[in-house]
Amino acid sequence: MTPDGGLILNERRARRRIPQLRVVLTWLMPGAGVLLVTGVLLLLGSDELVLEVTGRYRWVVYGLGFAFAGGFHRSRLFVVVLGLAALDLVTSGVPETDVLSALGTVLLVLIGALSLMRDRGVASSAGIGQIVASTILAAVPAMVFYDSVNVEAFLSMELIPGWTTRWTGLPQSVAFFSLVSFAATGYGIYRWRGAVERSLMWCQFTLLLAIHPATSWAADSLLLMAAGMTLAITVLQTTYAMAYRDDLTGLPARRALMRDLDTLGDTYTVAMIDVDHFKPFNDKHGHDVGDQVLKLVATELAGVRGGGTAYRYGGEEFTILFPGKLRDEVIVHLNAVRVAVEGTSFSLRRWRRPKEKPAQAKETQSVLMLRQLSVTVSIGVSDSTHPELSPEQILKNADEALYRAKNEGRNRVST
Repeated sequence: MTPDGGLILNERRARRRIPQLRVVLTWLMPGAGVLLVTGVLLLLGSDELVLEVTGRYRWVVYGLGFAFAGGFHRSRLFVVVLGLAALDLVTSGVPETDVLSALGTVLLVLIGALSLMRDRGVASSAGIGQIVASTILAAVPAMVFYDSVNVEAFLSMELIPGWTTRWTGLPQSVAFFSLVSFAATGYGIYRWRGAVERSLMWCQFTLLLAIHPATSWAADSLLLMAAGMTLAITVLQTTYAMAYRDDLTGLPARRALMRDLDTLGDTYTVAMIDVDHFKPFNDKHGHDVGDQVLKLVATELAGVRGGGTAYRYGGEEFTILFPGKLRDEVIVHLNAVRVAVEGTSFSLRRWRRPKEKPAQAKETQSVLMLRQLSVTVSIGVSDSTHPELSPEQILKNADEALYRAKNEGRNRVST
């Protein structure tokens, strides 16, 4: 952790259970899904069918991309959708692979540059500046490439070893600038760690397929449309995540809880969880440490058994829903979670410690530099035994049970 009082989680807990499938899907969707559907259509459909699909729907896709990016303040995606639409419009009437390759390379480089920036409001001064600057930067080389002589000169440039052309089928200049662009996007993913950056990478990959010399003219427009669809879906995906998932802990947020409460059946249990003495702990050790504690607790709650789902209710409060279960069936699982939180120790670095690691045993370093801390949680439980009670009332009853647990000494489950 950071040298200014951050947490160092024990390795046993640090290697815990973010579901690997969820991580993989985070990287693959929506880009891989859209590309897969596109590939199936290209494989099974005729050129006439592909041209009919693009002729009918490509401007619908670009229009949705503009609307979503503008409405949800995604200036970078607005620029890229604009570039895809312009490239599609310009090259659809000129079925020349060389022109598409040159202009597509310009857009690839622009996407790489945008991945290093942050999104702004499309109507804000910063957003307008970003859109105008990007348009100018792309328009200048695009105008140069209107001359076929310049296109030929660009594609014949020898910037990297010739085997790259044999392996990739791309002109050396396209391969070189593609590598530069992907490297920039890769750094943007590493730096910002967001879904938008990952979607820009998939957009680049789809665009690269579109401008590949081996891709048919009929497929070019479909692939450009697929890139635009990836961006449009990403805007919706990230907006949904902002509304329904807690940024700090990664758990579903309170809005998701209230939505799910409305869809429960006749049998369910609600548990309200509160971190004991969290405010004094937060005031003493700082908000950064407090945030790490909330993450730690959330990790334990996310692993609850018995079919429960954990939510971040707000502040230091969490909720667990058990659909199809009554109170007596879930007490054992809640106690297991409570014990797991209590047993999860972490280490707090002291402010005064050697700048360099001393050459003593680990035990000595632990005594001099680390302070072992832990937290506990109190839990209140209520269920749907009385069918006349609404989900909101059952949630309130669980909250009242939580306060009883605190009044009875904390670190316990109360019903």
